[in-house]
Amino acid sequence: MQDAVEAVRSLKRDGDLPLRTIGSPSLCRSLLRAGLVDRYRVVAFPVVNRATGRDRMYDDWPDVSFETADSRTFDGRLQLLELVPTVLDAPPGTASESD
Repeated sequence: MQDAVEAVRSLKRDGDLPLRTIGSPSLCRSLLRAGLVDRYRVVAFPVVNRATGRDRMYDDWPDVSFETADSRTFDGRLQLLELVPTVLDAPPGTASESD
């Protein structure tokens, strides 16, 4: 993933177009740890997949707090959240948490 991190760092530094990724939790995790994520756009579906939801998507991610920058509702159900991430040094509420 280091090559991808360096490529994105270069694109952010030298490019003038906004960058986006869809999917790839491992790429997003690497970019987040490198401090290259400015915003997350998350769509929340009002469904619980206990029987079929086997993969835990955010395992091995750093602790992150989010500030909501924007939100919208589609079809009266789907929630689009635009979030600004801050990587924390420790879980929220502990003495060594980043602000």
